[in-house]
Amino acid sequence: MGWAAEEFKDLDLGDARRTRRLIKLVDDLSAQPTGSIPVACGGWAETKAAYRLLDNPATDWR
Repeated sequence: MGWAAEEFKDLDLGDARRTRRLIKLVDDLSAQPTGSIPVACGGWAETKAAYRLLDNPATDWR
């Protein structure tokens, strides 16, 4: 289990897929902290998924 999975183990975004996507996004962004989302995600599908996650009303900064 990576650090992001451990950090967000109690997170509930209402759907396990959202939670997994957030953990992956955090891992990707932490691996390339100065890179943009597309650079950190590494591909079009992953980038699109990241933007969909961030735009989802179920995800909130709080």
